[in-house]
Amino acid sequence: MSGRLHVIEDHHKFVALDRTARFVAAMTVFLFLFILSGCGSGSSNAPSNGPLSGNWQLNLVQNYPHPPTQLSVSGFLVQSSNSLNGTFQVPAIALGGTTECGGPGPLTGTISGTNVTFSINPGGTTLSFTGALSSDNASMTGSYQALAGACFITPTTGTWTASLIPPLNGSFTGTLSDSPYMAALTGVDPPAPITVSGSFAQSASAGGSSATITGTITAVGYPCFTNAYLSGTISGQNVYLDVFNYNGLQIGTLGVPGLPGVAGTPAIVAGGSEGITLTGSGQGGLSLGNAGTSPCPALQENGISLTSDTTSVAFNIQ
Repeated sequence: MSGRLHVIEDHHKFVALDRTARFVAAMTVFLFLFILSGCGSGSSNAPSNGPLSGNWQLNLVQNYPHPPTQLSVSGFLVQSSNSLNGTFQVPAIALGGTTECGGPGPLTGTISGTNVTFSINPGGTTLSFTGALSSDNASMTGSYQALAGACFITPTTGTWTASLIPPLNGSFTGTLSDSPYMAALTGVDPPAPITVSGSFAQSASAGGSSATITGTITAVGYPCFTNAYLSGTISGQNVYLDVFNYNGLQIGTLGVPGLPGVAGTPAIVAGGSEGITLTGSGQGGLSLGNAGTSPCPALQENGISLTSDTTSVAFNIQ
């Protein structure tokens, strides 16, 4: 009897082992096929952005109707094979004494060799562009037109140029100059420039017409701040940043965004043989004390307590 039990137990063990072996073999084949399938689909369907993908500044000259008018259009472009897509910020267009139209609008288009065709519709009117791409994929030029509609009483035509703006990433050194506060403090007008350094980091655009910029700035011998933090946006060449002190209070701005019907005054990014620069003066420069907190120690000048400052900025990004 015990011998038969041993035979039955051995048989059950053999069946269990056989099922396990077959399961392992089946899973091995399945995983092998899955890996092959995954590799194949990854190589054929993985997104690949073309060389035109990035942050673009478009400068338009409306030649008709008269008088010639300059318009600034900016946003982020994505090239996928021969297709172009993106979102671009179009300035408000004056119509009949009121400010209408403008705002962010979708861009769609195509590229064939060096020929570029696309359209932007911020609502009310479609702007149609044709042009040519430079050999280094960093600039474009051409003509545009728009039919009469909600934004134009008559059809409009003009020319345009475009530049690919490099990302605002990395460390920078530079100066704050023409400071009224430092002139009052030192008695020297114009005062010596204030030496600054810091860093910028630019995010992806996430399909919008702008991307986020964050950063830090350190000033040498400047009573208004030693260390500050920066946060804002970039679209084309235009940069707007809020300035915060060490405890998170906003103490100023770098560039002033526009309001409905009123153009902003940005700091300007430019790229060239010497690298990337960020410059601004007036409202496009650094303004401290315009955000509810006055960071500068009070100075008495002509019977007035001076606790704010405005400077021109010139940063070189490495």
